Amino acid sequence: MSGIGNPYENMAADEALFDAACTSGIPVFRLYGWTPATVSLGFAQRASETLDFGEIKKRHVAWVRRPTGGRAVLHDMEVTYSVSIPQSDPLYAMGLEASYEWICRPIVEALLSIGVSASLAPHGSGGFVSASCFTAPGTTDILARHRKIVGSAQMRTRDGFLQHGSVVLKNDLEKLFAVIRTSQPNKLDAARRAASLMTSVSDEARRTVSFDEMARALVEAFSAAEGVRLLADSPTARETVNASEIVVRKYGQEDWNALR
Repeated sequence: MSGIGNPYENMAADEALFDAACTSGIPVFRLYGWTPATVSLGFAQRASETLDFGEIKKRHVAWVRRPTGGRAVLHDMEVTYSVSIPQSDPLYAMGLEASYEWICRPIVEALLSIGVSASLAPHGSGGFVSASCFTAPGTTDILARHRKIVGSAQMRTRDGFLQHGSVVLKNDLEKLFAVIRTSQPNKLDAARRAASLMTSVSDEARRTVSFDEMARALVEAFSAAEGVRLLADSPTARETVNASEIVVRKYGQEDWNALR
């Protein structure tokens, strides 16, 4: 568990740990949060078409490009997970869809353990057109009462794959639709419509669920998964240096984040 970090360090740490997993052949499971609130762009999204930079500055929201695909996500009151799987691991050979589902099953179990009735999204799920991931539930997402509660994205190379996603503790739809662009003519109407497609852990549990409680539930669920043995660890000196270099070279550079 990495705790709460800034967006540039968070994305660089995911990339550094993915590199380490591919080199060592040892999978890595990581949990973390964000400060300040941050919009992450899917790797192929255009920043100029996705973000309202005036609102981002006004609301003191950060932004960063993540290594995985998909649409924009507002990271604020959530637990983010990342799983780095080397090519030698059986999960890699399962392929995209099956590996998504395997990783999402313990997340569903964690949600069930804290009182949230969750399940994998059925095939063919869909939302409305928006720059945000959470208004377009897909077949790799987790739903509660037919509304999206966890969104995930995956990046694959010939050496392995990185999957990460957001377990939303509490939504702020007004902030989300203030800082991203949408095809809807009215941002408040878009936020209201999104409320029928999105939910949060605290709303579904009908109580405040903290970062620590959700993180513990995730650790317990992954620990109980077949074939998994979690060992508490911290980044090595080499991984820390690699992450710092990646921040300087990529995620800490606005020009790089705005590449597309």
